[in-house]
Amino acid sequence: MKFKDHEIEKIYNHLSQISRKAYKDPYLISNIVLSKEDTPNGVLESYLDREAPPKITFLFVIKKLILYGIKNILSFGLLVITKILHRISGQRVKLKEEEEIVAINISFEVPQILNNGKFEDTYFPGLSDHLKKIKKTYVYIPRWFGSKNPFKFLRVFRVLKKNQIPVLTHFQLLTPIDYLKVLRFLIFYPFSVIRFMKNLGSNYKDKLVICALWDTLDVIVTENYMGFLLGQRLSSILKGPIKCLSWYENQSEDKNFYAGLRTWPGKTEIVGAQLFVRLNTLMNIVPDEQEIPFKVVPDKILVTGPGYLFNSNRISVDVGPALRYRYLFNSETKKSSDKFILVVLPFWDDIASYILDMIREVEWEAPVMIKFHPNMEWEQYKTKISENFKVVTEPLSLLLQKTLIVIGHSTGALIEAVSLGIPTIDIQYSEKFSHDYMQEIGRGVLWDKANDANEVKILIEKFEYNLEKNPESLKKEGRKMRAYCFSEPTEELINKAFELE
Repeated sequence: MKFKDHEIEKIYNHLSQISRKAYKDPYLISNIVLSKEDTPNGVLESYLDREAPPKITFLFVIKKLILYGIKNILSFGLLVITKILHRISGQRVKLKEEEEIVAINISFEVPQILNNGKFEDTYFPGLSDHLKKIKKTYVYIPRWFGSKNPFKFLRVFRVLKKNQIPVLTHFQLLTPIDYLKVLRFLIFYPFSVIRFMKNLGSNYKDKLVICALWDTLDVIVTENYMGFLLGQRLSSILKGPIKCLSWYENQSEDKNFYAGLRTWPGKTEIVGAQLFVRLNTLMNIVPDEQEIPFKVVPDKILVTGPGYLFNSNRISVDVGPALRYRYLFNSETKKSSDKFILVVLPFWDDIASYILDMIREVEWEAPVMIKFHPNMEWEQYKTKISENFKVVTEPLSLLLQKTLIVIGHSTGALIEAVSLGIPTIDIQYSEKFSHDYMQEIGRGVLWDKANDANEVKILIEKFEYNLEKNPESLKKEGRKMRAYCFSEPTEELINKAFELE
């Protein structure tokens, strides 16, 4: 089984059958529902909660079509302006056509670059230094995140140029003809979606899919298709081999880029790196073997620890270096004498709100610090944050050195905390389906689940006792979790996993 939950397996298999038919139309590779991505009120959540499919009205359809046109044409216009500003910035990468290139495909977070005044690779930290050391030519292929403002991009381009970061963007590679292809895609994409919906059946699962397709029709898909054109252009320009090391969440933008790279067969090897704490419940991170004929699946997939290995008859799967979690293996890390309760919040708004409401009901004897997901605007939750709590923005690796107990849900930060032997409470959100990261290792000793404020209080007392009377048992369980979920990023493992030698 791909999932512990048999119901998730069933809806995944249904979507797999659908996408196998849908991807015969290349434009539909850009659709986030068919990529099994997590969306608000999506297929998975509706199916598990047994929600009745809402009625699709004529006014709703017209609204979605209008919003689709407005959002995507506006997005296209901003990208055209950004391309002009990119040319003005002078940020470019010169490629040697015959040379082997290592293409590092990760997200570039615009606000982070602007705030720091420099680019830091937070997905594969240390990899570029290693590639320089072994004399491999590399270039970053970014997926832009966090802003569509052309003038912010101009500032980013100047930062990248000043710091001499080898970044190859679609702003550099795509030609005016490619932009005309994007316009053609934007015109015909909604017709592709509507035509496909008409061929779906009338059973419950198909109705959920149809509702999700209509609900997400107004999503901006411009850059998804641009990923295909970028990959196609890169593959045509370079005569030498390409090794693509891609942060792999199996999203529509990833799939388009891979399909573009494979326009010329045999030139590109794609390593999909899932070097993150994997969820037990998220469909899109599970590669679909039925999609291999459409050239959208990596040749090899790396997971961040042996506990996340899975079987595949047609895809190579191996353990990769836990580059983002190097600090978990740092024996020199010193614990601070300052101790507090750390609340780590997930990306999902309803769960974050629920946890904030619950922790206000608990009488805390230690200071409480709240760390929001980096892609969330914490100011939107000000009314839910008690005046006795403090919002912190330090990196998790530093915060955990000062943490007594960690509390949260639907975030990989809980696994990191447990791996360091820090007692952890996983808040259960029973009202709706929510994603689960936790493994059973250490449950009852080092971590446990709580359904309400009273259970949180009971667990805090229990863990405080264990910290005082039996700290070695906590460390032992933490080492087990770390060995299960993470692999130390040694040079030997980096070379072996990415096949760099």
